[in-house]
Amino acid sequence: MLGLLTACQPTEEAESIANHTDIHMVMDAWHHAASVADSTTYFGTMASEESIFIGTDETERWTTSEFKSWSRRYFQRASAWTFIPVPGERHIRSLGDVAWLDEKLDSEHMGRCRGTAILIFDHGRNSWKIDHYTLSFAVPNEAVDGLLDDIEMLDTGSTKIDVP
Repeated sequence: MLGLLTACQPTEEAESIANHTDIHMVMDAWHHAASVADSTTYFGTMASEESIFIGTDETERWTTSEFKSWSRRYFQRASAWTFIPVPGERHIRSLGDVAWLDEKLDSEHMGRCRGTAILIFDHGRNSWKIDHYTLSFAVPNEAVDGLLDDIEMLDTGSTKIDVP
């Protein structure tokens, strides 16, 4: 009898796969909410008003409430922004009520990007919530030197003169 009851219990691996399915659904819904300018769903997916979103610019580190304020004008359009997860390129790990992931994203505006996230399980809402998200550009190694030169010129406000 004990063997039968034990055999019917979900394994840790099965629970993890179920959690990962839920996390995929949360992330897909979050990205979709931005693409259809659904700010209620988008910001409702964040864990709290103190959760963090880090954008691609070095100045872009916002709490949820700051990000709401900054992005309000974008959510008044038909689409705030669109990032489409690349199939098979989201990698999730979880331990208990915490999960972390990285994902590749495609954007018509920004090209290939990457996102990383930390999610926490909200027992009161029985769902995963994003507590920290970072969006970054995927820069090919061959383009790094030229990009660094461009960034340096922007930072210094100077123009680069190539001397033969």
